[in-house]
Amino acid sequence: MRLQDSRQIYSISEINNFAKQTLEQIELWVEGEISSFEENPSWFNSFITLADDTSLLACFLKPPAIEKIKDQIIGKHVIAYGRLTLFRKNQYKLEIFSIEQTGEGIFQKRFEKIYKKLKTEGLFDQKHKKAIPQYPKKVCIITSNGSAGWNDFKHHTVDKFPIIELITADVRVEGERAITQLLEIIPKIDQMGFDIIVITRGGGASETLLEVFNDETIARTIFKMKTPKIIAIGHEVNTSLSELVADCRASTPTDAANIVTQGYSKIDDKLSYFNLGLNSGLDRLFSENGQLIDSIYFRLNQIENKFKNLPHRLNTLKESLKRHEGHLIADIDTSLDGIQRKIKAEARLFLLNIGRKLEAKKRDLNLLSPMNTLERGYSITSDEKGRIVTTVENIVVGSTIGVRLSDGSLKSVVKSKSINA
Repeated sequence: MRLQDSRQIYSISEINNFAKQTLEQIELWVEGEISSFEENPSWFNSFITLADDTSLLACFLKPPAIEKIKDQIIGKHVIAYGRLTLFRKNQYKLEIFSIEQTGEGIFQKRFEKIYKKLKTEGLFDQKHKKAIPQYPKKVCIITSNGSAGWNDFKHHTVDKFPIIELITADVRVEGERAITQLLEIIPKIDQMGFDIIVITRGGGASETLLEVFNDETIARTIFKMKTPKIIAIGHEVNTSLSELVADCRASTPTDAANIVTQGYSKIDDKLSYFNLGLNSGLDRLFSENGQLIDSIYFRLNQIENKFKNLPHRLNTLKESLKRHEGHLIADIDTSLDGIQRKIKAEARLFLLNIGRKLEAKKRDLNLLSPMNTLERGYSITSDEKGRIVTTVENIVVGSTIGVRLSDGSLKSVVKSKSINA
């Protein structure tokens, strides 16, 4: 605080501190329906919104305080005890110390009533779900033009696949005017021949779902659409009636865009795979052929260098042959004369050896010949038929035998015979 012209002037921070101190003196009980719930581990707090028919109150509390009602917390009617305080960005919230469930909230009861009604009528049945086209070319997005959800959807559809024609139906998707605008625009868009219609928003407080996407008339209008439709309201905690009657539910605008382009994405992935394979094959082909070409080029260079000097080398050889022609012929004659003398000498030696061997064989034959044996005093005995007798058993006493000696032969009569013991 500072004084100026007798006036006390406070800074913004001081004012906020005063407000915080004043608010934190107020502790009270409050009753309402939990319309949103968010856990934030980094702040060690959980955040909820309490709602009644006309107003909302932002609250935060430590996790232990909410354990009793943590299961299916959205839509519960509770009473909570706490104190008001200024929170981040100078927003006042109720810091809850204790919370108790008192029953189902009016919004939850309303939702359950409509849900049972539509389910009984079969609006959620799978048989009514139309298939989402794989390759849509004309797509309509019903949302707030230029919003974060619109930008996310556009980025993941036409920015990636320009073949898609994207038309935007600019409407409010939350607040008091949203239901009126949606009821007016949806039937018109449904008649315009789009391949897919996407109704989306990029987030926001969950209680606005109760006002718009859980509206029975909105749900019935979406169900009656002839065009395949995707609902993406960007809120994971709740599933709205509009999502239940849609042909396909997406968690976010980006998720819806991925569903719309999934066919193109698969083709793009296949083309990328084929392109990678083609580039790899071409690289391998160029590499292998490049090595082959380098090898052929090197060999051709070698052949060129070899034959480049061939005429000179032939001339050199020709002159060398001329110079050595006489020497070559003389050397050949000398070699032939030497070979002839060697053949003659070897022939004489061969004949001499053969003669010697023949003389030795002749002597051996003479020693073994019958005439030589007879000259040494032996005789050859034959019977009357001229057969050589080799044993006395073949001779009969009184028979005539012939005896051949070295200088003639004679005949004898066998007087007797004896056998050597």
